[in-house]
Amino acid sequence: MTEEEIIHGCLKHDRNCQRMLYEQYFGKMINVGIRYAKNLNEAKEILHNAFKNIFSQLKHFADSNAKRKNDEPAVSVEDWIKKLVIESAVVHMHNNKREYFVSSTVNAREAEKPSSAEITDEQIIAAADINAVVQALQQLSPSYRAVYNMHEVDGFSHAEISKLLDISESTSRDNLSKGKFNLRKNLTRMISK
Repeated sequence: MTEEEIIHGCLKHDRNCQRMLYEQYFGKMINVGIRYAKNLNEAKEILHNAFKNIFSQLKHFADSNAKRKNDEPAVSVEDWIKKLVIESAVVHMHNNKREYFVSSTVNAREAEKPSSAEITDEQIIAAADINAVVQALQQLSPSYRAVYNMHEVDGFSHAEISKLLDISESTSRDNLSKGKFNLRKNLTRMISK
């Protein structure tokens, strides 16, 4: 089945088509969810909630793409699904606000130069595999992890992040700085083991 046929089937509430759409995007989207979650179970919960929204909003997505102007490019299904997964992660964070938005006492030492015994950024990047990076991301505080992912990976501006997470732009910038510092520290610790 083509993606168009699968979407058309999902619009008719065909369970087989819904399963196919879910299976087609599960692998990519669990990777998005895991970047925002503290573990795989939480990522699955985020993804499960996202797919509820995907199926309930699919008609709106199809109608919006059909009504676009000729010079406007169509929004890809994958980009739209990714956006809803990120939104689901943000909703999850808001629902667990006490856990996610806790002030940190860790201060980023931005201008500090590494000593000769410390590992350089290039060595960290060369030595780290994707699993190590994901594990290091999951060790960040949830607010640092969210801002880091939204800004560095998903390309959100600090203004967009502040609106989505209901924080100030300066808090977003501060969390990004501290998140980068702690991510580097986590990766350095993992690599030096």
